[in-house]
Amino acid sequence: MKLLKLTTKVDGSVIREIEFNDTLNIITNERNSDLSGNQIGKSVPGRIIDFLLDGSINPIYIDEEFDTAEPSIQKLLGEHIVTSSLSYIGLDGSTTEIKRNLAIGSSDSIYYVNGEVKSKKEYNSHILNTMFNVYSDKPTLRKLAPKFLRTDTYRMTKTVKFNDDKFKISQADRNTLFLYLFNFGDTEILSKIQSIKTFLSNYGKKLKSFNGIIRDDKIVSTIKSTQRELTKLEKSLLLSENNTDKLVIIDEINDIDNEQNRLSDQILSLELKVSNIKKTQELLEGNKNHHLLSELETIYNYASVKLGSVLNDYDNVLKFHNHLIETKTEFVTDGLEKLEDQLLKSTSKLKKLEQTKSSLFQELKSKKKIEEISESVKTIGELNKKLIQLNAIVEKKDSIEGKINDETAKLERLSERLAAELQNVHTFETEFKKHFKDYTKTFYGVEYNFNLNLDITNGNCQPTVDEIQSNNDGGLKRLEAITFDLSYIKAVDSLDLLRPTFVVHDSIDEVDIKHIRQLFDESIKLSGQQVVSMLVSQLEDSDYEKYKDYIVLELSQEDKYFKV
Repeated sequence: MKLLKLTTKVDGSVIREIEFNDTLNIITNERNSDLSGNQIGKSVPGRIIDFLLDGSINPIYIDEEFDTAEPSIQKLLGEHIVTSSLSYIGLDGSTTEIKRNLAIGSSDSIYYVNGEVKSKKEYNSHILNTMFNVYSDKPTLRKLAPKFLRTDTYRMTKTVKFNDDKFKISQADRNTLFLYLFNFGDTEILSKIQSIKTFLSNYGKKLKSFNGIIRDDKIVSTIKSTQRELTKLEKSLLLSENNTDKLVIIDEINDIDNEQNRLSDQILSLELKVSNIKKTQELLEGNKNHHLLSELETIYNYASVKLGSVLNDYDNVLKFHNHLIETKTEFVTDGLEKLEDQLLKSTSKLKKLEQTKSSLFQELKSKKKIEEISESVKTIGELNKKLIQLNAIVEKKDSIEGKINDETAKLERLSERLAAELQNVHTFETEFKKHFKDYTKTFYGVEYNFNLNLDITNGNCQPTVDEIQSNNDGGLKRLEAITFDLSYIKAVDSLDLLRPTFVVHDSIDEVDIKHIRQLFDESIKLSGQQVVSMLVSQLEDSDYEKYKDYIVLELSQEDKYFKV
């Protein structure tokens, strides 16, 4: 990770171009000028970088101390097209150029990545990915920037609370930010855990409320008593006057219907058989004594039967014929009595079944009044409605419990992953503390203690510095923030992590020259970049000669940053 070049253009023409050194970068005023080195734009480069990291444009043209706009810069930004771009080598090894137009109106903002217009979201995502190795929703770019860009008095004097200038950030955001800084890899875990915890908190309150309602209103016992009452009422409507279940009676009637259908088919078949036999019998009986001899002869001749001399008179022939008819009649009517007996029995059984069915129908008829039945039906409807409402409360409670159990299981799995990530954090914290103690020992003569105060059960942290020598807002306090940042760069480098290794420090004028010399010497040895702004008058001639090669920008009253 390395800052390469910061370029500012007005209407397409370059007015400033700063090429950054690998280690120390000093922005100051010209040494040979008798004019003041204040109000010339020494802080502007850092604030432009902050603006390029989706910050506000206000600090670029509004005075921090008096909160008033600088007229010449405001006019320049309002009347001309002013752009600034930053080139850097990202953590992925690729070179990126980000650019924005310095427009006072937010609606006029245009975002560029490598010369292409991007949406704000795409622009921020690219910076998060390449400069910070962040691919999750949190930490956001604006939560990260103040740690690396201490571009105002507040950030310079608030070692660990650099984000709280406008309003205090949430504990969740502070956790995410510092855990990321301290090598927590998958910050999405924190977002998921926070989301689940919020869910469990909200649903826990809901469950408590439902349990209270169920307990206080005795809903479970009410459901049971209502169910019993409902069952009793429904059963009463289904009981006959003899307390027989009407559904059982209906089943009996259905069985009788089936048996009646079978008997009806049987009777119809028997009646048809008996009728056919009797008709045949009648026909045969009618044929006796009605045939002439010649007719008989014709009949028997046709049948190839010769009467012969044995039957030589009509009387004998007729007797013979009648004998045949009687024989045939006897044959045809054989079994008729049995059929008639079966028919009689079946008919009798059918009548009995009809009587039984009639009595069953009679038993089905209720002697209750219509009003009484209607009232029972109405009550059943009301009880059913009440039961639905009561069951809905219990079902909702059960649903909430189910969701809580599911989310709790997810939280347990995430907590296991969290434990592994927190071990990485512990390793980084140990390394960081070592360098922080070394630096504070060098500058203050006393080792300062830093503590992340990490709660390993949930990832909460409350970073603190045990201040011994530094005061609230003087040079020693600024030095504390500087040593914190240099320790961070050194820890990242020693552990070879994918985290930014640059920092911008605004106005170190209040720091004692003795400490400035120590600071510059340490910065030059650093495997990272430090950009500082200061008045050149802080440096003695020998200091200037020693560090002049690290000066990347010199400004003056005649040559302010924006040249206005």
